[in-house]
Amino acid sequence: MSTPSEDLHRAVADVMQAHGYGMVSRLVFVVELIDEETGGLGLLRASSPSDMPVWSELGLHTYAIADIQAVVTADRMTNNDEED
Repeated sequence: MSTPSEDLHRAVADVMQAHGYGMVSRLVFVVELIDEETGGLGLLRASSPSDMPVWSELGLHTYAIADIQAVVTADRMTNNDEED
């Protein structure tokens, strides 16, 4: 039986390959979940492979944050009349 992170890795890898992005070697993800009964918010954070060292997972998350920050900064520098 597979784990949710293994299933998600397989699904993301299939989508990336179908769109020509290449092979997915490692995957980290953060998902906001809504409890169907209470409406409460929860956070699911995981990685694939599931035995990825926590420092590698943290490094990938940090790299993603830096990339998003760079995009936001570039957008604000070139288009400073809008606020998001």
